[in-house]
Amino acid sequence: MRFHLFVTVCFSVLFSLLSARGVFAAHPQELPVRPEFNRAAEVSIWSADFLDRTRFQTFPKTQIRGGFIASGDVTGDGKSEIVIGGGTGAAPEVRVYDTTGKLLNTFLAYASSFKGGVRVAVGDLDGDGKAEIVTAPGPGGGPHIRVFDGSFRNVGLDLFAFNEQMADGIVPTILRTPEGPVIAVGIESWSEPIVKLFRQTAGGGFMYQSEFLAFDRAWHSGVSIAAFDRDGDGFDEIAAHGNGGSKAEIRIFSRGGELSSSYLVQDAEYRGGLSIAQIDSMSGSRPELASVVLAPLVSGPLNQEKAIHVNLAEQRLYAYERGRIARTYLISSGTVKYPTPVMDTWVRSKVAVKRYRWSYGLNHKDNYDLPNVKWNLQILGPYFIHGAYWHNNFGHRMSHGCINMRTSEAEWVYQWADVGTPVRTFYKYPPQDEVAKELVSKSS
Repeated sequence: MRFHLFVTVCFSVLFSLLSARGVFAAHPQELPVRPEFNRAAEVSIWSADFLDRTRFQTFPKTQIRGGFIASGDVTGDGKSEIVIGGGTGAAPEVRVYDTTGKLLNTFLAYASSFKGGVRVAVGDLDGDGKAEIVTAPGPGGGPHIRVFDGSFRNVGLDLFAFNEQMADGIVPTILRTPEGPVIAVGIESWSEPIVKLFRQTAGGGFMYQSEFLAFDRAWHSGVSIAAFDRDGDGFDEIAAHGNGGSKAEIRIFSRGGELSSSYLVQDAEYRGGLSIAQIDSMSGSRPELASVVLAPLVSGPLNQEKAIHVNLAEQRLYAYERGRIARTYLISSGTVKYPTPVMDTWVRSKVAVKRYRWSYGLNHKDNYDLPNVKWNLQILGPYFIHGAYWHNNFGHRMSHGCINMRTSEAEWVYQWADVGTPVRTFYKYPPQDEVAKELVSKSS
C-alpha cells in the first residue's frame, strides 16, 4: 500500500481548517503568538485512500514550534523513512523515524547553540540505493548546507550556498536531472529571492551550476522551493513560493530558471506562508503538488530593516527585524481614560533611567511619582516605551499612555532598538508593504 506523508506542524493544519471556516481574520502576523498555533510537530500518515491513519509525536511537547519534513529510503531497506528537522527555538536536531513512528536515530546538524530550525531534504546523491539527508539552517544561521549518509554521518560534502555572512535562512531540495542529482537552495527571507543550483562533480562533491530570481529583485518575502516533476518525464522542475507578506502564488521554473507557469493557490488576500511537496498522483498519471498554509516567516514590514509594532487590541509589542519577529512581549498600554495614541512615529531618544511624575491636582487619585524607571524609549513627546516595576498585569491596559513592559523585556527592546527605529501603534494591522506617512515625512 502506498502512503502519503503530511507534516502536521499543528498550527499549519489548524489555520488551514479554521480560516476556511472564517474563524480568523486575514492577519497572518497574529499567528506566531496565538497559543493554538504553538504546538509540537506531529506526523500523520495516510494511505492513498486516506484510511489507516497513523499519528505520532516527533519532538517533546515542550518544543512548540513544529518542524520540517522530508522522506526517503535512508537505510536502504526498500522502505521510506521520515526525516524531521527541528523547528525554531530548539537545538538543530534531525530525527529519523520509520512509518510506524519508531525513532531510528537522531543527530545535531549544527552547533547546539543554534536555535533557528533545520530544513531538510532527502535523496540518493551517490547512486548506492540509500538516500542522503541534506540539511540547511533557518534564519539566524549561515547558508551552510550539510550532507549526511544513511548511517547519519556527515559525508564531507558541506558547502556554503551564499556569502557566509548571509543569515536569512535557506531552503534545500534535491532535483533529479539527466546529468544526476542537483541540490537547489532558495533564500528563505528578506534577501533577494535567489535560487541556486549545485551540480555533482566527478568526485562526488557539489559545485555551483547556475542561479535565477524566483521573483522581482526587490521582493522581501523570501522564497521556498520544492522539486516537482510537472511534465512527468522523470526529471524535476522547481516549484517556488514566498514565505509571507505576499499573495499565495506558486511558480514553476525549469532547471534553467525559465518561468513556465504560475498558480494562485489561496484567495488573493491571503498573506501567510505555504509548504509544498510533490506527491504521487492518485490516478497514476503525472505527479501532483500538495500545499498547506503555514504561519508566515515574514510577517512584519517589508520595507524596514527594524520596526516596533504595538498592537493595542492584543496588548502586545512586536520587534521585527528584516520582516521577521525577533521578539514579542505582552505590554500594558494606556487606559480608556488615558489612552495610548494611535501613531506612526519612531524612537526619538533613549534614556536608561528616568523619573515619571505628574499631578492632576492636589490629592488627585491619578497623581503619580515613579522614580528609577529603567530602559526608556521616547516615541512621541511624553510617550515612552519603558520598564514597569510597580505592577505585573501585562496584557491589560494599566498606564497613563506609555507602553509598560516587564523590566527585563524592556531592557532587551532598549538595547535592540536604535534612535530612528520606526514605531507604530494600532488596533488593526497595517498592510505589510505600507510605509507610514509619518516616516515618509521624516525621510523627505
